[in-house]
Amino acid sequence: MSERDSWPKNAPMQTTTKSFIERDVEFNGVGGRRFSKAKSIAGRLGICPRTIFRWADAGKITRHKINARVVLFDDAEVVAFIESARVG
Repeated sequence: MSERDSWPKNAPMQTTTKSFIERDVEFNGVGGRRFSKAKSIAGRLGICPRTIFRWADAGKITRHKINARVVLFDDAEVVAFIESARVG
Protein backbone atom coordinates (compact mmCIF):
# COMPACT_ATOMS: atom_id res chain seq x y z
CA MET A 1 0.00 0.00 0.00
CA SER A 2 1.48 3.34 -1.02
CA GLU A 3 1.41 6.52 1.07
CA ARG A 4 -1.17 7.98 -1.30
CA ASP A 5 -3.55 5.07 -0.75
CA SER A 6 -3.30 5.36 3.04
CA TRP A 7 -4.44 9.01 3.05
CA PRO A 8 -8.14 9.32 4.00
CA LYS A 9 -10.21 10.37 1.00
CA ASN A 10 -12.22 13.08 2.80
CA ALA A 11 -9.38 14.47 4.92
CA PRO A 12 -8.64 18.18 4.49
CA MET A 13 -5.48 19.06 2.62
CA GLN A 14 -2.58 19.78 4.96
CA THR A 15 -0.30 22.64 3.92
CA THR A 16 2.41 24.61 5.64
CA THR A 17 1.93 27.81 3.66
CA LYS A 18 -1.00 30.17 3.60
CA SER A 19 -2.66 31.37 0.44
CA PHE A 20 -2.62 35.06 -0.43
CA ILE A 21 -6.31 35.26 0.42
CA GLU A 22 -5.75 33.86 3.91
CA ARG A 23 -2.90 36.24 4.62
CA ASP A 24 -4.33 39.73 3.91
CA VAL A 25 -0.79 40.57 4.68
CA GLU A 26 0.15 42.67 7.59
CA PHE A 27 3.86 42.58 8.29
CA ASN A 28 5.64 43.72 11.42
CA GLY A 29 8.82 45.33 10.23
CA VAL A 30 11.92 46.80 11.76
CA GLY A 31 11.44 48.76 14.96
CA GLY A 32 7.86 47.63 15.45
CA ARG A 33 6.65 49.46 12.34
CA ARG A 34 3.60 47.84 10.78
CA PHE A 35 3.34 47.44 7.02
CA SER A 36 0.22 46.48 5.08
CA LYS A 37 -0.99 46.11 1.53
CA ALA A 38 -3.00 48.95 0.01
CA LYS A 39 -6.16 46.84 -0.04
CA SER A 40 -5.94 46.18 3.71
CA ILE A 41 -5.30 49.84 4.59
CA ALA A 42 -8.02 51.04 2.23
CA GLY A 43 -10.51 48.62 3.75
CA ARG A 44 -9.84 49.96 7.23
CA LEU A 45 -10.11 53.58 6.06
CA GLY A 46 -13.13 53.11 3.79
CA ILE A 47 -11.35 54.31 0.64
CA CYS A 48 -10.34 52.76 -2.68
CA PRO A 49 -6.96 50.93 -2.76
CA ARG A 50 -6.08 52.95 -5.86
CA THR A 51 -6.16 56.09 -3.69
CA ILE A 52 -3.25 54.73 -1.65
CA PHE A 53 -1.25 54.20 -4.85
CA ARG A 54 -2.14 57.72 -6.08
CA TRP A 55 -0.77 59.18 -2.85
CA ALA A 56 2.43 57.17 -3.35
CA ASP A 57 2.68 58.30 -7.01
CA ALA A 58 2.34 61.90 -5.84
CA GLY A 59 5.13 61.39 -3.28
CA LYS A 60 2.85 61.95 -0.28
CA ILE A 61 3.58 58.50 1.22
CA THR A 62 6.37 55.99 0.66
CA ARG A 63 5.82 52.66 -1.03
CA HIS A 64 8.01 49.71 -0.05
CA LYS A 65 8.30 47.35 -3.00
CA ILE A 66 9.08 43.87 -1.72
CA ASN A 67 9.07 42.15 -5.11
CA ALA A 68 7.31 42.48 -8.47
CA ARG A 69 3.89 41.69 -6.98
CA VAL A 70 4.03 42.90 -3.36
CA VAL A 71 3.98 46.58 -2.40
CA LEU A 72 3.60 47.53 1.25
CA PHE A 73 2.88 50.82 2.98
CA ASP A 74 3.76 51.94 6.51
CA ASP A 75 0.47 52.17 8.43
CA ALA A 76 1.73 54.96 10.70
CA GLU A 77 2.88 57.02 7.71
CA VAL A 78 -0.52 56.71 6.03
CA VAL A 79 -2.35 57.72 9.21
CA ALA A 80 0.03 60.66 9.74
CA PHE A 81 -0.59 61.84 6.17
CA ILE A 82 -4.36 61.66 6.62
CA GLU A 83 -4.15 63.57 9.91
CA SER A 84 -1.99 66.29 8.31
CA ALA A 85 -4.37 66.63 5.37
CA ARG A 86 -7.49 67.11 7.51
CA VAL A 87 -9.12 70.48 7.47
CA GLY A 88 -10.59 71.79 10.69
